[in-house]
Amino acid sequence: MTKLEINGRTYSELPIPDDYQLVYDQTVERDGEKIQLRRYQPANLKKEALGREHVTVLCRDDGYVMTYNSLIHPSSGNLPQEKELWAKAEQVWQNVDASYRQRLEPLSTSYQERHYTDDTGKTVTVPIVWAKYADTQNMGNYCWVGLGANGEVLEFERDSYWDYSAGRQSSEMWNGDDWILAHRGDGPQLQAPMALA
Repeated sequence: MTKLEINGRTYSELPIPDDYQLVYDQTVERDGEKIQLRRYQPANLKKEALGREHVTVLCRDDGYVMTYNSLIHPSSGNLPQEKELWAKAEQVWQNVDASYRQRLEPLSTSYQERHYTDDTGKTVTVPIVWAKYADTQNMGNYCWVGLGANGEVLEFERDSYWDYSAGRQSSEMWNGDDWILAHRGDGPQLQAPMALA
């Protein structure tokens, strides 16, 4: 695994598989702010392949990472237990942004599943456990670290805002392929709690 690097900043807890390459680095808007969307895919997928395995990163030019999503072939092994989950999540925060972590309050854990289509057309399920946090300074901002088997870091997200009246996320989900398809008009609108596209 290669460590994610942005503008000279290395994130040892956010890896990119060695055989992955950067497919694009483009500017998108999230919560009214212009940020970068980076997409990495296996070397045999040279163009954007939505729904296939990939790693996406939303970040600012200065290296500030908002989201990291690693939808790769799941490792064999067990998902971490709650104590291990929180400990690893804290390790990720210390690597990514220890000062930001100070304003967060641990909230809950939950089980999630992600899916992608492999080279043979088979749907691959990737199990994840979340350690979720609430921002004590900005109401409606939720953050989380998602781990896969053997404590592998698969997701990191912050500055993800919730629309309480709509009962769904308000921040644009450029890190989700289904959301991108809906945004382009090439797929159905997502159901709550996902953000409208």
